Amino acid sequence: MSSPHADRGHAEFSPSALKYIAKCSGYHGKDGTSPAAEKGTRIHEALEVRDPSSLKDDGEVSIYDQIVREEDAFLLAARGSSTVQEDHMEIALNIKLNDGLTTWGTCDRLTIFDDQTAVQADYKTGVSKIDPPETNWQAWAYTIGAFQAFEDLTEITFVFYVPQRDVTLYHTFKRRDIGALQAAITSVTKAAALTRPKWEGGTPDINTLKPTAHCIYCKHEGACPALGGLAISVASKLDSNLPEFEIGAVDNPIELEKMFAVSSTLSKWAETIRKKAIEVAKEGTEYDNFTLRSLGSSRRISDHGKLIELATNYGITEENLLEVAALTVTKVAKCLAANGVESKKVEEFLDACEEKSIITRTSERWTLSEK
Repeated sequence: MSSPHADRGHAEFSPSALKYIAKCSGYHGKDGTSPAAEKGTRIHEALEVRDPSSLKDDGEVSIYDQIVREEDAFLLAARGSSTVQEDHMEIALNIKLNDGLTTWGTCDRLTIFDDQTAVQADYKTGVSKIDPPETNWQAWAYTIGAFQAFEDLTEITFVFYVPQRDVTLYHTFKRRDIGALQAAITSVTKAAALTRPKWEGGTPDINTLKPTAHCIYCKHEGACPALGGLAISVASKLDSNLPEFEIGAVDNPIELEKMFAVSSTLSKWAETIRKKAIEVAKEGTEYDNFTLRSLGSSRRISDHGKLIELATNYGITEENLLEVAALTVTKVAKCLAANGVESKKVEEFLDACEEKSIITRTSERWTLSEK
């Protein structure tokens, strides 16, 4: 049995990172996870065993069901009169590049037919805009690995199932395509292998770095000279009297003061841009790299006296509430729960407070996050 999806790790220059490395050879993704990544992991693990019972909610089940339907239909059409010879779920592929370089990755599915053709699949569970396989670095890498692992294959149709965008993207690669794909990935990997080590104890040459929309997800964002140069360029256009500073000299108080002056102007400008970008997205504009996401709204207590009075109907005394000192909605909810009030009753109480304007709700907040 294969290891859990989340524990499989990544190659240093993994297929999924090649797109970002191709744009900036100094890019190195930050460690850690996110709710979206954890959701994707759950759905991938369910698809691997074709069992949705461990999924968290109806939304995850819906994504799972759509991928299953679309994949079953695609494989049926692709098979034609052939029969399935091998079917691999979560198959680890070692990918040999040129000049002795290698990388590796785990492809979601590889279905091989007896006519020596195959369908290779990658499940995309998020809302990101996906490049089609013919221009997609990840698809290129996995295709190379599959051709190399199964030497009798003559062609591979690579498919991205993207249910949240309601699209299925596919392209058929021939064995003769391997050379060009290897050359492209080798070039990108070589450049990254030269640039990345230079972050240790210093910074790479600024000419090897390129600011992109993905810089905020790079672990070297704070020390990147290319971003510092971009900051100077933007700041000079906003205010020609702002001082120039030595990029990266954060331990020099004199230079740090100059950076602070620049950052203050930039932050005001950036906040204006952020608000405008969110406003345009709420009007329906779709960006290539970012998606609109609601942060919800928060609830605040506006009348503490009436809240304490209403709480007695739920078995909570004034002394109980005063134990949480500065009353907040979160603390009140926890106080009720700690005193044995069922979660359903807690919500009823908070809703009753809203109806009586004891609790008010702030406006819904929005942000743009990476796709």
